Amino acid sequence: MYSIYFENRSLAVCSGSEQSINDPNAVLYIPGSFPQIASLPEMFDQTPGIKKLYIRCDNEESTLEQLFSNLTHIDAGGGLVTNSKGQFLIIFRHGRWDLPKGKQEPGEDIRVSALREVEEECGLNHISVSDHLCDTYHTYHRNDLFWIKRTQWFKMEYTGNGTSTIPQAEEGIEKAIWVERSELAKYMKNTYPSIIEVFEKFGITLDL
Repeated sequence: MYSIYFENRSLAVCSGSEQSINDPNAVLYIPGSFPQIASLPEMFDQTPGIKKLYIRCDNEESTLEQLFSNLTHIDAGGGLVTNSKGQFLIIFRHGRWDLPKGKQEPGEDIRVSALREVEEECGLNHISVSDHLCDTYHTYHRNDLFWIKRTQWFKMEYTGNGTSTIPQAEEGIEKAIWVERSELAKYMKNTYPSIIEVFEKFGITLDL
C-alpha cells in the first residue's frame, strides 16, 4: 500500500479492501478510467471533510503513476539516524518534530543526497548509510503549482563519539537532538504522519 499525505489527511492506494473496511474514517474509491484517477489528488485536496480515501486497484504502481501525472514532481532523501547508544536523531522545524531530509540535486545518487542533507541539517559527520527503509509521499502548493514530493528514507548510523549538533538555521531548523527510544512518543505527538510511517517501517510502533 502507498499513502500520499495532504497535511494530516491521506489518499492511499491499496490492492485489497480489507484495511479500508476496518477503518471507520475511510472512504473507499474504486477507480474507473485514467482521467478520473489523474484528477483525484486535486479533488481530494479540495474536499477537506474526507480524512482518508482508499483507492482499491489491481496494480498499485500503475495507479500511483496515474495519480501523479498532473502534479509537479520533486525527489528528496532523508535518514533515520541512530547512534551507539540506540538514540535517534530528530529535528525541530516549522513548529513540528521531523527527520532530516532534503532535495536531490540533478544527477546526484539518492543515497548521496540523503547523507548530504542529514549532515548539513544537523552539522554532523561520521554517518554511514545502510538499508533503504521506505518511500513517503506528500503534497503541497507553492508558486502556483501543486507538488508531489517523494522522499526516499534510509537507515543511517552515526559512528562519531560526540552528541553535539549544529542545526542548520538557514533551513529553519531550530533544534537537532538525540532522543532515547523510550522518549520518542513524547516528541512524535507533534510530527507528520509520514514520519510516523518511517518509524513503523523501522519496526517502532509509537503509542500516541
